[in-house]
Amino acid sequence: MKKFVTVAALAAFILIPNLASAREPTEQIQAVRLCRAEIAQQTGLENDNIRLDQVRLRAQFIRVDLDVWNGTTLQNVRCDVSRGDTLTVASIDPALASAQTTPTAALSMSSRADETFAMQRR
Repeated sequence: MKKFVTVAALAAFILIPNLASAREPTEQIQAVRLCRAEIAQQTGLENDNIRLDQVRLRAQFIRVDLDVWNGTTLQNVRCDVSRGDTLTVASIDPALASAQTTPTAALSMSSRADETFAMQRR
């Protein structure tokens, strides 16, 4: 009987963590998709420009590191996805407001500066 309990405890020790981690690969895939979609929405870039670097599991969250290509510039972006009943983006670092600058935005900023300079000269 003592041998049976020892074998059962050992089997539980080996098998239960494997059963608990059975959900992890699908969580990782969902976390990558969620981060790519969020970054694409915030930057206006296509998903092809957002490439997976690595995924790491933590107890409370999944950390997804992505390479964001905007033309010829590369930006490394870290996206943390909280684990739980549903996966949600907890944070994106660095903030993506500056991840994509459009020529229109740069032009409008420079034209405003020109207008301000012209008004100061008068």
